[in-house]
Amino acid sequence: MERKLNKFFTSTLISALGNLKKDSKAEWGKMTPKKMLKHLIQSSKMIHLENTKLIVKEKNIEKAIAFLHSDKAISRGIEIPKDIGYNFKDGISENIEELKTELINSTRIMLTFLTKNSGFKSIHPFFGELNSEQWLLFQRKHFTHHLSQFDLL
Repeated sequence: MERKLNKFFTSTLISALGNLKKDSKAEWGKMTPKKMLKHLIQSSKMIHLENTKLIVKEKNIEKAIAFLHSDKAISRGIEIPKDIGYNFKDGISENIEELKTELINSTRIMLTFLTKNSGFKSIHPFFGELNSEQWLLFQRKHFTHHLSQFDLL
């Protein structure tokens, strides 16, 4: 499992980003390529935000984590509450290649951290407390969701 997850972030992601252009159009949703990249950069850093807010009900956590282990995709059109959403107001680089590089770098840092710290756990608002492997499963699903949004996978 770990090798497959690593390959996604070290190979599949980089290949997909090679096809993203600044004027690429989303197949669905409202994000621009720049906002999608910024969103994924922020997502790759969220494990360190020390979040304590749970949106998922405690009784649904087991089902939510089972979803991470499934082949099911994240549904299109999910609304993220504004208080846990991402900030697009703080200077998104105008250079899409810089954003791609920043995403690759932040993803490598995330991957290295989660691989070296197998006992790590932190709370995700929609899934509850996740361990390292579950964080990687979430991120792969989340990245796949947005890369598919721009028909990159």
